[in-house]
Amino acid sequence: MSKGFSVKETIDQPKAVVWDFLTDFNKADKWMTGVDQMKQISDGPIKTGTRLSFVARGKERETRVTALDSGKMIALTSTQGGVTATYTYSLESENNRTLIKLDAVCEATGFWKLLHPVIVIAMKKSDSSHLVKLKNAIVNQDQQKYS
Repeated sequence: MSKGFSVKETIDQPKAVVWDFLTDFNKADKWMTGVDQMKQISDGPIKTGTRLSFVARGKERETRVTALDSGKMIALTSTQGGVTATYTYSLESENNRTLIKLDAVCEATGFWKLLHPVIVIAMKKSDSSHLVKLKNAIVNQDQQKYS
């Protein structure tokens, strides 16, 4: 059983700028709700299979890159208990702006299937603002460069 949500946002920056900020995991706390810090824990450049550690609501967790088309799309997948969530961020150029889309999918197994509808609602409530926060973080970073 899988279900989730989708949101999109237009950011007045070139796709390369948005991609660089999105994949600079040290900045995740600036736009990912509930994430206090995130860092890459596997060696080398970002690729499918790259492992990331993050602290969310005081607990250390792990996610991994499960799909990657550099500069265009990245999917991050986390599993906690019987719940697996995949967040796929896709970018498209639109003149000198970027259209970014988030598709979040949640799958549940075992006992967690009973709570699945509630988990999806909580995910949407907590995380559907990711792209607005990402946009604001990029704009704030850009403004700080010129201050």
